[in-house]
Amino acid sequence: MHLTGTVVFWRDDKGFGFVLCDNTAEKLFFHIRDNTDRTERPTQGDRLQFSLAQDKQGRNIAAPWQLMATRTASTSKKAISTSYQAAEGFSIQYAHQIALIFRISFLIAVAAALLFGRLIYVLPLLYVEASIFTYWLYKTDKEAAIARHGNRLTEESLQLFSLIGGWPGAYLAQQQLAHKSRKHQFRREFGFVILGNALLVIWLFSSWGQAFLSRMALLAN
Repeated sequence: MHLTGTVVFWRDDKGFGFVLCDNTAEKLFFHIRDNTDRTERPTQGDRLQFSLAQDKQGRNIAAPWQLMATRTASTSKKAISTSYQAAEGFSIQYAHQIALIFRISFLIAVAAALLFGRLIYVLPLLYVEASIFTYWLYKTDKEAAIARHGNRLTEESLQLFSLIGGWPGAYLAQQQLAHKSRKHQFRREFGFVILGNALLVIWLFSSWGQAFLSRMALLAN
């Protein structure tokens, strides 16, 4: 056990949490079953010694681990908790700002592609970009949910990015991050989003869609 870190989140009833690694600044999952010393249970702000392992999905986790001999004072724990929550707040605020910039840039890109008659050709690239960005949004919102941060991304915002082409990234995030995958209403709405997106693409490749694209291509040669 040569790595050390600070517990930034712990859910005692479930027996799992996250530790912020001093060496890599990476937030790692850890579970009570991997504790080498079963006499004590961790709390937020405690210091851990651990080794690096991987879960079934190939993600880095802290295992095995043990509490360090000297526990952090309660005042220090509170300071760590406050600073971590502030960092999560900044992360969510940053996500909101980047999401706004992405929406504007995406609309400009679509409008330009329409005017130059190149929408069909750039459509795969738009899907890839939207999917990568949507996956990142899911990941950010998942971390905020784990930290129990009040300022979260709205479900409507997540669905919007799925609708404009990011649904493959959203689907991957739901499976890998287990985020929004158990909310039946959200999943039902997500299904309609995929259906609507698929129908739009089919229409674009139809004769009616091609005629529409031709009329919009004002700057095409």
